[in-house]
Amino acid sequence: MNIDKFTITSYDQIIGFDRSTGSLEMILDELNDFKLSHEEEKSEITGRGGRIISSKKKNKKVTGSGTNGMLSGGALATMLGAEIEDGRYTIRYTDPIIVNSNKGTTTETAIGTVGNEIGIIYVRDENNAYISGGKKLTQVSGEPQTGEFSYKPDTKEITFYEGDIADGVEVIAFYDAEVSGKKISNNADKYSKVLHVFIDVTCQDGCDNLFHGQYIIPRADFSGTFELAGGSDPATQGFEFTSMPDLCTGKSDLWDFIIFD
Repeated sequence: MNIDKFTITSYDQIIGFDRSTGSLEMILDELNDFKLSHEEEKSEITGRGGRIISSKKKNKKVTGSGTNGMLSGGALATMLGAEIEDGRYTIRYTDPIIVNSNKGTTTETAIGTVGNEIGIIYVRDENNAYISGGKKLTQVSGEPQTGEFSYKPDTKEITFYEGDIADGVEVIAFYDAEVSGKKISNNADKYSKVLHVFIDVTCQDGCDNLFHGQYIIPRADFSGTFELAGGSDPATQGFEFTSMPDLCTGKSDLWDFIIFD
């Protein structure tokens, strides 16, 4: 490989590890773009007649920033100062239900106060409006009367008052349900993490030989300022970090770049 003339053809992945335990914290391997920005301050020293006779340089700064094409739970936790937890959690479930023979069935098991697990069911009006013109049905623990319904959590069955809702009509319920999943919490008292980061790249020299490179950043201080946007395009994940000297080792390197076959 000839590093007198070479280019970086792609940034392949960024991986980050906990600086104390060495455990993997994040992987960004769908990079749309990435850059390492370098800055330093320079103060000019002037002599007679205001001519520049020297300069004083200080405050080198390296910032990494980019966009990953997909959201990364590990990167999100890194920027929030959070951990990823496994468990069972309560969510608010939106459930459209088709009524037949005065009955309906919830998709999930509604949880809450006995006799009030769902609370209210909404019926569309002729304009398909739930809120501005729809009818509300209230849950009761006994036999329902007109404008009411009952619910059996063990079978997930809803019973409406006879004749209140015609067959084939869609109603909607909003209720709490318990699901298995992963949780990331944005705690107001916790802040973004500092990780040991490795950036893998693919390089090519002037003779079209391909080889590898890796940036090693001992202390990458991730920013907690970011946006999670979505819409017609899938959500992407922007990120930024600042490289700092590793005070624990006494080294002042902001990064090392190793090139290898």
